[in-house]
Amino acid sequence: MKIKLLFFATFAGILTMVSCGKKNEPATNIGEQVDVSAQIVGDSMIYGLACEGTSDSNIVVYPFSGGDPIKYSCIDAHKNHRIIGHPEIGDWVGLVLDKEDTTIATTVVNLDQLKGTWTYTVMPTFKDFKHMSKRMQKKMESRMMEQMPDSEKALYMVPREYGFSLKRSHNAEAVGRVRQSASVDEDSPVEYPAVKHYVQWFSWNGRLILVSAKRHPHMDGRKPAPTEKPTFDTLDYVMLTNDTLVLSHNGEIQGYHRKSSALKANEHANKKAAEADKKAAENLK
Repeated sequence: MKIKLLFFATFAGILTMVSCGKKNEPATNIGEQVDVSAQIVGDSMIYGLACEGTSDSNIVVYPFSGGDPIKYSCIDAHKNHRIIGHPEIGDWVGLVLDKEDTTIATTVVNLDQLKGTWTYTVMPTFKDFKHMSKRMQKKMESRMMEQMPDSEKALYMVPREYGFSLKRSHNAEAVGRVRQSASVDEDSPVEYPAVKHYVQWFSWNGRLILVSAKRHPHMDGRKPAPTEKPTFDTLDYVMLTNDTLVLSHNGEIQGYHRKSSALKANEHANKKAAEADKKAAENLK
């Protein structure tokens, strides 16, 4: 318990710097800093550790700001399905308080439970004929797409796992990046949705903010080139369990499953892509 208190006391300092508009931790997974502190402001959530006495009707929080543990009623949050995750003693939690009665928590998010790697399955779609390579157009011009044998379609309709990994110090990592053979990718009759290059994440007013920024190629092979302007996705929580996360973004609901790590998820995706590339290349001969 003491170790966890020490860790989250340090984390509290990071959250304070964000809310005060100071410089954030560097997004180390892209090799350079993405300063978004000017945009991540106005967060009114209370952060702390869930303490003994937490139940279905109350949550007791040791605040990062210091002082004694504070008890908040979370009956309304339970009724409105706004207990995101299952807070246990020692967990890092974030609370949205009622504007008229600050002893009532209207939303409770278990941020410890939220951390980790989350993915969902993505399937490719067939390209328009005019967007296919000349070789593939020649192969396809004598028949309709519907006439393609299922065995041949299966060579290209390979599912992939997309998602993100939420780490300490607000760092995030994308899941779904695949090393594709340029020649096979050009000749492939299918295409996958673009992968978002997530670099940071934040809890903000009972919602989740994911920050993505594309990395430019290095100009001299040594210094990282500047990134494009960061993009912010603000998502609403629908459900969180140990193995399942459901989020809503612009009215669209997406479910995720927990994976052991982003590294293993990407390794698995690359292995499957390499197998598919080999079969597709043989089919094109």
